Amino acid sequence: MRFILPLLILITVVLAWSDRSQDRQLFLWINTGIPHALPVALSPFWDTAMIVLTDLGDTHVMLWIILLVNLPWWMQVGRKNPEAVNLYWVVFAIVVVLATVIAQGLKSIVGALRPASVLPPESLHILGNTLNYNSFPSGHTVTAFVGMCTLLPIIPASWRWFALTLAASIGFSRVGMGAHWPIDVAAGAFLGIVASMVSWQTAFWLQKKTPPGNTFWKKTYRGLALLGMFIMAANIAYTPFYELDHRYIRLGLIGLCLAAAIIWGYRRQSRSN
Repeated sequence: MRFILPLLILITVVLAWSDRSQDRQLFLWINTGIPHALPVALSPFWDTAMIVLTDLGDTHVMLWIILLVNLPWWMQVGRKNPEAVNLYWVVFAIVVVLATVIAQGLKSIVGALRPASVLPPESLHILGNTLNYNSFPSGHTVTAFVGMCTLLPIIPASWRWFALTLAASIGFSRVGMGAHWPIDVAAGAFLGIVASMVSWQTAFWLQKKTPPGNTFWKKTYRGLALLGMFIMAANIAYTPFYELDHRYIRLGLIGLCLAAAIIWGYRRQSRSN
C-alpha cells in the first residue's frame, strides 16, 4: 500500500501536465485499441467483462459485497468482541459519507467533460449509456477502492492483493466502457484509498475518545455506528426497487458474492474448530 499512493499521484500528475495528450492516447488505446486488436469471436467477451466489472463498482452492488464478505467475520467476532464490529460500522459510516462528499463535490466543482463530449463518436467504443459531463473523478473507481480498502483489515492476507486488483480492474473498465479518462480513474483510486485510510484513523481516534465518563464522544461514536447500520439496511431495502438495467448481471454478482461469503465462513469455522 505504501508505494501505491505515490504511484497514483505520479500517474495523475503526469497525465494532468502532459497537455492531456498522454491521457487521450492512453484512453484510445484501452477503449478502442484493445477491442479492435482482439479476434472478432472474443469481442463479446471483452464487452461483457467491461460491463460486469463496471457493475461491481456500482454503489448498490459494492455495499452488498461489503455486507456479504463481512457476514462470516461478524458471526465469528461479534460474540467474542462486539466492540470490533461497532468499530467497523463507524468506519463504514465515515467512509461512505466522506467518499460521497469528495467524489460528488469534485465532479461538480471540476465539471470535466467525458470522452464522448470531446472525441468524435466514430473513435469511441461506448458500452451502455453515453455520458457527457462530470468526468473527474471516476465515482465507480472511488467506490471500488473504498469498498476493497475497508475490507482489507478483515479478509485473509492472501486475498488482499486480489481485492486491490479487482478494484483496479473496475477502474480500468470505466475506460473500457468509454465513460472516463485514465486520469479520472487514477484520481478515483487515490481518493478511495485516502478516504479509507482517513476513515480507519478517525474511527480509531474516536474509539480512544470514548472512556466511560465521556458522554459526548461516546454518543458520537454510537451515532456513527448506527448511521453505518442504517445505510446498509437502506441499501438492502432498496434492492427490490433497483434499476432494471443489467439487472440479472447484478443479481448474479450478488449471488456469487453470497456463495463466496458462505464458503469463506465455512472454511473459517472449520479452521476454528
